[in-house]
Amino acid sequence: MTSDKYSHMGIDYTIEESRFGLFISSKTDGTEMVTSGTLDDCIRATNDVHIPVLLGCFEGYTSEPRSGTVGGKL
Repeated sequence: MTSDKYSHMGIDYTIEESRFGLFISSKTDGTEMVTSGTLDDCIRATNDVHIPVLLGCFEGYTSEPRSGTVGGKL
């Protein structure tokens, strides 16, 4: 299990491959952030969603909380 070091928006983190073949990003203090099936997906989810949410600057689309309705035609 090797770990690669990354940094985005001032937050340093590592990504390790688990024994089950999943990729897990963790802050340098050991706090796990994202688990993904591929390395590219783990980097993308960590950089584009998780870190901006931590810093309070995420402007992406999220679902409507506590909504039980489905939009669109089924």
